[in-house]
Amino acid sequence: HMINANKTIASSEETAINEYVARRGWQMERLSEGARVWEYRKGNGKKIEFEASVHIRYDIEAINGKLIYKEIEENYVAGRRRQMIGLDQAVMQLSHGSRAKIILPSNLAYGIGGDGDRITQSAILVIDAEVL
Repeated sequence: HMINANKTIASSEETAINEYVARRGWQMERLSEGARVWEYRKGNGKKIEFEASVHIRYDIEAINGKLIYKEIEENYVAGRRRQMIGLDQAVMQLSHGSRAKIILPSNLAYGIGGDGDRITQSAILVIDAEVL
């Protein structure tokens, strides 16, 4: 039963993400695990590699448009994230100086538990990120 429930949730989130992207006309790439990336400003540096240390700034909103967190800045080691593993996958598609929209289905964000603060259970996240 759990397998079928998870498939249903994944299918529902996929539909919601596809509709969201279509409404905005974004040209997003779907990564193998399901995260979406649209690099709307190309960076001029080298591509981010696994375990590269970079400084990123990003906003997080829910797929319904509600702003959750604004201007989070952090030193980030690509591939070492324990939460939001989809962000790792997306960042490694970017270059230094890139700006991108990233959409994470809940299983690649904070999952069924949320973050215990502002991100609700099973939230699909839309991230506007810049690699500084």
